[in-house]
Amino acid sequence: MRISVLIAAYNAAATLPRAFASIRAQSHSDWDLTVVEDGSRDGTEALVRALAAAECRPVRYENLGVNRGVAAARNRLLELATGDAVAFLDADDWWAEDHLALGLAHLRAGAGLVVTGVRTFDLGTDRTLALIPPPSALATRPVHALFFESAIITSSCVLLARKTVAQTGVFDLNLSVGEDRDYWLRAALARVRFQIEPHLTCHYAKHSGSAMACTLKVTDQTVRFYEKHFDLPAVPAASRRRQLAHALLNAGRLHRASSTRTSVRELWRAWRLTPGNALIALHLACSGARLLRPSA
Repeated sequence: MRISVLIAAYNAAATLPRAFASIRAQSHSDWDLTVVEDGSRDGTEALVRALAAAECRPVRYENLGVNRGVAAARNRLLELATGDAVAFLDADDWWAEDHLALGLAHLRAGAGLVVTGVRTFDLGTDRTLALIPPPSALATRPVHALFFESAIITSSCVLLARKTVAQTGVFDLNLSVGEDRDYWLRAALARVRFQIEPHLTCHYAKHSGSAMACTLKVTDQTVRFYEKHFDLPAVPAASRRRQLAHALLNAGRLHRASSTRTSVRELWRAWRLTPGNALIALHLACSGARLLRPSA
């Protein structure tokens, strides 16, 4: 069974060599590789071309030309994939040598989506940050696990059967964060069989950035995720309201410093979803008072 390894790359030349080395070291040797660069021009193409020249297995490269986001890059990767299964690998992550073999054993046994254990590490120091086995609920209640939590922490720990891609479709271009969580949830809703592999075969990089900017973006995209799935019949209506209200509460709290009007609007929506919530009422009062405060 051939596995198509799929890498979406953006300014990734510094980390790709380790990712490539981990692919070439796999004990399962029947793989091909496709790299789609999301509009950057940092030497990634030269690295891929050099690997292609050194490899007997197929290695392909494409550049989207402009930065369209990870969802667009992954959709193009899925279009180009020709294997019996696919495995995503983020450009700054890498795999243990048995990652594909262990995942493939579950796919051959009938699983449609396999999630492996993850070691997170600091990209700057290579220091281990956490060892995270996949939650058992992914195998027993995947819709619940993915709706209430981002239970799969990186796409690099996921292997998919070809039929799963056909059942699930494409990544949502309207989600710039959490597009992978949305994809896994839709696979679960399509009754794809999930299986967990407890071995920690995926090494997931964490690196510094603008913490506040990242937090705001994640918070806003979490609101969008719960708005998209607000009518999901597989989850009780009260739970759907609570999850969206909680996401709006976090967004309203964080937006208070930059846009009080946005904060009030989001907190008012949260209150309407869960009237009587004292914490929402408190934050709504704080943002409302700030909005009504006379300008200096």
